Amino acid sequence: MATYDKLIGTDGQPRFGRFSQPVQIINHRDFAYSDPLDNRAGALARHFHLKQFQFVGLVSERYILGCAIVSLKYISNAFVYLFDRQSGRILEKSLLQPLSLHCRMSNQPESGLHRFRKGDTEFNFYSFPGKKHIEIFSGNTIRIDFTVEEPPGFQPIAVCTRTGFNGWTYTQKANALRARGHIQWDNLQIPVTEQAFYGSYDWSCGYMRRHTAWNWASLSGTLSDGRRFGANLANGVNETGFTENGFWLDGALTALGPVAFNFNKQKRESPWKIQDHNGRLDLIFTPEGKRCEKLNIWLLASNFTQLAGTFNGTVQTDDGQTIQLNDIPGFCEDHYAKW
Repeated sequence: MATYDKLIGTDGQPRFGRFSQPVQIINHRDFAYSDPLDNRAGALARHFHLKQFQFVGLVSERYILGCAIVSLKYISNAFVYLFDRQSGRILEKSLLQPLSLHCRMSNQPESGLHRFRKGDTEFNFYSFPGKKHIEIFSGNTIRIDFTVEEPPGFQPIAVCTRTGFNGWTYTQKANALRARGHIQWDNLQIPVTEQAFYGSYDWSCGYMRRHTAWNWASLSGTLSDGRRFGANLANGVNETGFTENGFWLDGALTALGPVAFNFNKQKRESPWKIQDHNGRLDLIFTPEGKRCEKLNIWLLASNFTQLAGTFNGTVQTDDGQTIQLNDIPGFCEDHYAKW
């Protein structure tokens, strides 16, 4: 548990571990990147093998919104969707840009701008210490403008692990954040208020495996006793010595060990079971809606399913307290990528 200004040290190697504070600069250009036979990677490999993305979500009793900017160098993608839990209707917009044209990514999780532009559509993700501000505009159809903000003293999950033989992944995640702003989509006008909505984010970057697959769960809500609860759970990427698993109770972070996702890939809309290896976490995720996308574009391929729904079950604190979760909204994801 340490704090670093830069991820890559003077020896050209990343610092691995779970950090007590976010790393300020992901200085990936200083990484001594080599191929699997220990030959120094060329400029093209160093450029095209770096992957980076940021996802931001909102959840409430009625609506769930997810949006992201993804840079794979060969191609970039931006998407946003809005799920109405009451009607089951989902609105979505997704765009691709070859060679990541008009896509800008910051290497500072706590400062800078991620931007994607195509035609009359623009995604702007601004980062500030403890805060993300999102702007999405598309013609006269979509006007989204909101902020998710960490409460005072909040500690996000910040972890870097070895990935494959010669890579690494840094990720920074936070849940149960205060949210405020506005969503306009066609004729829908939705005020985003702190009383109704919770926010979350996922900022990730690194030299990931050529073939990568993961499961991920993100949930935020209010317990029956009024306390704020959020959790980030994943497997498939950050598991080499450290995990990115944990939960927040009124803003205080508790780390968890490895977790397992059990679900039917032929029936992803059926309930999922999520458990850890020592009996502290036992959740059932019930999907209500989904966004899926399959791509196979020459060097790249993706099989992506993100489901919105609710979580029920229990989680145990370090001091043995059992927390009951009842219909906490959030996301689950099943994703394969060749990149």
